[in-house]
Amino acid sequence: MQSTSHTTRRAKTVVAAALAGVAACGVLALQAAHASTSSGSAERTARTAGVARGSAAPYVVNHYGEENADNGRAERTPKNLVLSEFTSISGLHWKEWGTKEAVATGKVTGNWCLETCSDKPLKATVTLSDPKTVNGKKVFSAFTLKLAQGTGEYESEDLQGKHALATS
Repeated sequence: MQSTSHTTRRAKTVVAAALAGVAACGVLALQAAHASTSSGSAERTARTAGVARGSAAPYVVNHYGEENADNGRAERTPKNLVLSEFTSISGLHWKEWGTKEAVATGKVTGNWCLETCSDKPLKATVTLSDPKTVNGKKVFSAFTLKLAQGTGEYESEDLQGKHALATS
């Protein structure tokens, strides 16, 4: 009976040791995964460090959306932006939002290209620049648009060069 009891205890000890080993491996795997996620998070933070949201960074006056159509709204890093009465850009991914300029990629549409770009917006990079103080707020007052393909010359809208941006 003692040998059966001893064998049972030994088996329980082996099983317990195995479970402890599995648990330790699981903890190590979780720690490794967390470290990997944390370093990825640090990389993302480093990549977006240029996207400032501090008080020194200018705003952009955005007329996007029915509620902002008439008066506009001062925003930083908007998802969608009205560039002019004819052109807007959506799905913005901001690479930089500094005190002198802001840069993002997105998809451009306008009433000048309804037949060609309403279903397939044009990929572009927009740069906001020339901050000015208007009504006590610093806002960007110009934009430059660089299309991924094409020159930006359209019958009713010239997208080349620097253009004025609404400031109120």
